[in-house]
Amino acid sequence: MNDGNNNLRDLLAEARAVHLAMRYGQITYEQAKVRVQPILRSVNDHVGRIAKECKVKPKYIKFQDLGRNL
Repeated sequence: MNDGNNNLRDLLAEARAVHLAMRYGQITYEQAKVRVQPILRSVNDHVGRIAKECKVKPKYIKFQDLGRNL
């Protein structure tokens, strides 16, 4: 497995690519959500672990957040 930060960036880039494909009409909303859910689960798991280490409240990423700047 790669370094955690690079892996998270790659996963978020992949999720955003799927979200953009949905916005431009290449796939439907339901297809995009199904493709992105496993990616977001792993990213949010990692975010939760980092937040726990730093003793702060985690800020989880939702499907709707992919269209915004994070």
